[in-house]
Amino acid sequence: MAEETDQVLKLVRTYRPDGRVSIRRIGSFVNDVFLVDVNGEKFVVKRYTNWISLKWVTLSLYGLGSVHFSISGRRRMEAEYAFNYLLSRRGLRVPEILGADLRSRSILFSYVPGDGLATLLSKMAQTGEIGQREGVAAHTAGVLMAEAHRLEAALGDTKPENFIVARGGDVTLVDLEQARENGDYSWDVAEFLYYSGHYWLPFNNALSDYVDDFIHGYLEAGTTRILRRAASPKYVRVFSVWTPPNILLSVRKRLLAS
Repeated sequence: MAEETDQVLKLVRTYRPDGRVSIRRIGSFVNDVFLVDVNGEKFVVKRYTNWISLKWVTLSLYGLGSVHFSISGRRRMEAEYAFNYLLSRRGLRVPEILGADLRSRSILFSYVPGDGLATLLSKMAQTGEIGQREGVAAHTAGVLMAEAHRLEAALGDTKPENFIVARGGDVTLVDLEQARENGDYSWDVAEFLYYSGHYWLPFNNALSDYVDDFIHGYLEAGTTRILRRAASPKYVRVFSVWTPPNILLSVRKRLLAS
């Protein structure tokens, strides 16, 4: 741990040479992720490991060729840097890259305040209601995804926790390490919606409105062709290990009707 924090501190000091620094690990399932505080100013450092995590192995097994993931730490870091730069230059909401160190495979990001969309979905599933913030977030996520696709950027890992929701519902996309040029756009839609559905047992009005808000947002910049391809059985099969079949079927019907 001391060596890891030394690497983080070295990277942070390239951007903030002075000030008291505290470092706390906040994630280590796929990568090492650290929350850094410098005199009250927050940053995030992400270090890209070469580990083959259970998540990617499971998705690869059930994907059966429908989707492919990069497991090389260096390649994932390069993808994150390149696509973060591309999307930010075009005005899409992504964290700002403040520094990078290729030797330790680490990137220093600005901190994005807000809640992961997954947290809001869990609360929605419990209450059975969708608030204005959640509806705006779903719609904005759809617009953001479609705009990325229009730039020929397939995002690769679009699970809800990778969308940070501000208080007013604005969404920032984090985690672009699986992004690629001219990749599978329909997979992005499928993962976002089918994975979102795993919080529910019945397909109620809250989930229905959430799915519709996303679809309407996506269609502001995207095409129905991508949405309908996301209804393919090959994508449904991938998420059958997480999401109840009745939810998958209901989401799929919404996509086909788009």
